[in-house]
Amino acid sequence: MGKAFVTGGTGYVGINLVNELVRQDWSVTCLHRPSSDLTYLKRQPVELRTGDLLDANSLFEAMPANVDAVFHVAADTNAWKPRDAAQTLTNVNGTRNMVEVARARAAKRFVLTSTASAYGPQTGAISESTASTAGTSSNNYERSKWLAEQEVRQAVSGGLSAVIIQPCAVFGPYDLSVWGSVFKVIKDGKMAALPPGVLPINHVAEVARAHVAAVERGKTGQHYILNGDHEPLARIFREMAQLLKVDLTAKVWSPTAFRTMGHIAGWVARLTGKEPEMTPELATMLSRESRVETNKAETELGYRRVPLAKCLEDSYRWLVAEGKL
Repeated sequence: MGKAFVTGGTGYVGINLVNELVRQDWSVTCLHRPSSDLTYLKRQPVELRTGDLLDANSLFEAMPANVDAVFHVAADTNAWKPRDAAQTLTNVNGTRNMVEVARARAAKRFVLTSTASAYGPQTGAISESTASTAGTSSNNYERSKWLAEQEVRQAVSGGLSAVIIQPCAVFGPYDLSVWGSVFKVIKDGKMAALPPGVLPINHVAEVARAHVAAVERGKTGQHYILNGDHEPLARIFREMAQLLKVDLTAKVWSPTAFRTMGHIAGWVARLTGKEPEMTPELATMLSRESRVETNKAETELGYRRVPLAKCLEDSYRWLVAEGKL
């Protein structure tokens, strides 16, 4: 099909994207840091090159010239304030370096993996026409991802052919750090409270396919939210417990109580210096009823929604097959 350069290929969404590119007969070059775990990438016939998002020279050396598509998936998803500065450097400065190098290397297409969180806190359902509030958000993940999008939009005005993909909550194989960790918490009987929020869900395989489709079908300068069924977090966690054959007795807490728990955990973390499992920022996000109403990605990219049961089953089966549960 073509030649691709991928950042974040050792991460959850990234490795699924790499797998999809290989399946579609793309030639793939993956950027990784010297310390990255390459276990899953080495299972695929890809070229590996070391580099750092904050070192533009290393990016220039790693990125092939005239590549058909650059997929910038790498990001810092931190939700703990002491790490905000490092997160901003990775998400904003790193994206700035990537678009500059992509232009210098004459990349034909640039696809940024962003997030629906880049719209910031909203009182109603969001679509691509919703004005983002993330620029003034107290959540640095939301703010830094919105700023990363601004770097891409500025590059588009300078001639870069780029598209932005905005997934919601992503489930599926290769997830160890997000929902994979929730499976483990439930299995170990450590789930003390169920969050009150609601999330639109995506299957990672469809997220990967949408990225690839964006190369040919995405419109330059456009952003695409990957919509999905809206699921209460309590239902998600209870269905995880059923797959694990675990009796989950935790109750749904009110938004106020859940956010208070997060703030207490944050206060304890400031005293101990150890990152808490539940930060104030994460507790706030998990207490929202996030809703997305758009079919733009379905119409223009061929994106497909996948039911929760399939999303969770695929996550669970992969974790079991890899001996992670």
